[in-house]
Amino acid sequence: MLYIIENTDKLTKDFIEKAVPQLSLQRLRRLDELKIESDRINCAACYLLLKKALLDEYGIDEKPEFTFGTHGKPALENHTDIYFNFSHCRNSCACIVSDKPTAVDIADIRYISMRTAKYFCSPDEYKEIENDPEPSEKLVRLWSIKECFSKLDGSGLFSDFKIITKDNTDRLHTFRKEKYYCTYFSEDKLEPIIVKADEII
Repeated sequence: MLYIIENTDKLTKDFIEKAVPQLSLQRLRRLDELKIESDRINCAACYLLLKKALLDEYGIDEKPEFTFGTHGKPALENHTDIYFNFSHCRNSCACIVSDKPTAVDIADIRYISMRTAKYFCSPDEYKEIENDPEPSEKLVRLWSIKECFSKLDGSGLFSDFKIITKDNTDRLHTFRKEKYYCTYFSEDKLEPIIVKADEII
């Protein structure tokens, strides 16, 4: 299932203080590495979303610990049969859990220049979008799709995004909300579960 918490940009350090007792030592160390308050809030929110998803979907009531792949993709240390992934943008967090390999990306709807687009669009994609009078939204959607696909094998930003195209992303599902695009990898279309901050702390 796919879980989302919206409007994390409205949360304050009070959220972090309430979240701390529910974080594993491993996650607390990660929190301490982050200096920007919004990053710390999203770090805690992603973890708490995962905790909720594991409890709701699998009845697992514990503080998850992670192992990490070659490029840093996390996996559950004590539940290798459960796959998960999370993502955050400036205003929202997403977490997906599944019995099969999965991935998720959530991206702010924001301005992206065509100059930036050259770094992640294939030549055909760039040609298709460059004459659009308002290309940013299409570029955000495209970025979310490519980012999600790249997270499947854990390569993430190490991937060559130019070769990730709609021809090899057939099991990705994308939807738009007011402030973001969300893309997830699943054999089935999922109805996202929107969670409020006070439901996870």
